[in-house]
Amino acid sequence: MNAGFVPASRAQGSATRTGLDELDLAIVHALQIQPRAPWTLVGEVLEIDPVTAARRWGRLRDSGAAWVDGYLSPAHDTLVRAQLEVTTDGSRIADVATTLSNDPPVLSLKQTSGTRDLLVIVWAPDLDWLAEYVTERVSRVPGVRTTRLHVITAAPFEGSQWRLRALSSAQAERLRPAEPRAGAGSSPDEPLRPLERRIAVTLGSDGRMPLAELARVVGSSVATTRRGLGRLLRDGLLSLRCNLARPLTGWPVSAVYFASVPAQHLDATAAALRTLPELRLCTMTAGPQNMILDVWLRTLHDVHGLEAHLARELGHLRVRITDRAVVLRTYKHVGRVLDRHGHSVRAVPTDLWD
Repeated sequence: MNAGFVPASRAQGSATRTGLDELDLAIVHALQIQPRAPWTLVGEVLEIDPVTAARRWGRLRDSGAAWVDGYLSPAHDTLVRAQLEVTTDGSRIADVATTLSNDPPVLSLKQTSGTRDLLVIVWAPDLDWLAEYVTERVSRVPGVRTTRLHVITAAPFEGSQWRLRALSSAQAERLRPAEPRAGAGSSPDEPLRPLERRIAVTLGSDGRMPLAELARVVGSSVATTRRGLGRLLRDGLLSLRCNLARPLTGWPVSAVYFASVPAQHLDATAAALRTLPELRLCTMTAGPQNMILDVWLRTLHDVHGLEAHLARELGHLRVRITDRAVVLRTYKHVGRVLDRHGHSVRAVPTDLWD
């Protein structure tokens, strides 16, 4: 993709008010790069007192405006994931969304415009478990009329890779974790140990949980917990991410595009999309629409502008947008139940093995 999309709001030179100051955004950006960075490092890079950085973050976290969580990486974990479309009786949308948001298999849940009422990302231990969950649980929730499942075959881009633009390139580079030495650690193909799964589940509620507290919660020694966490991060098995309530990011509109891409062009399309600043999630799926894109935008008008940009830049790959939807409300985001303003209310444990 040769050039980034320029939304109407940016072209007009208008500023988007987020309600946060530059330092708040810088702290969030720093934790997006290194979610468990010590406050001494954050303070050094931002040239502020570490206590100030910690206090600022505490205010953001306690208000639900920002949070750090973790989840097993789709690239290495054996879990099956799917995009699930749900239609409901119109008056029961909120009831269905609230009910499903409390289910651990529901990773994210959005109310959208278009032919479906809810778009849900579900994960499961295997395909049989997934089928049973959809037919025996989701389809039986009062108010659910129909479901349509798109099994995810790959996720070439996901939300932990998205960044604010509050830091300079030099500051960002200082925060970037060092690459592990060649041959260091275990193989990512080794099965996850029960302790490592407990660590991942626990960090889903608080990705910055201090090591001593994490060890206590997972029932292990500090040294063993440190090794387990180190392996998860070193081998890319655990994705840690710092989230900010979407209305505070300056990208208040969320949209979803359903695309049809010739199989031979899927990888090239995914590679081209990586340069798109608006992209939050790209999943390849088995179905009539084999690529689903989640994007954040400045204005509603940009929904059409971005689609036109994709048609121009990816036309040679025969990418065709077959459907699009605007997100009306996000009820759950990567295991977090959100309020109407996109702030975190609580975390739903994502342990599927109990």
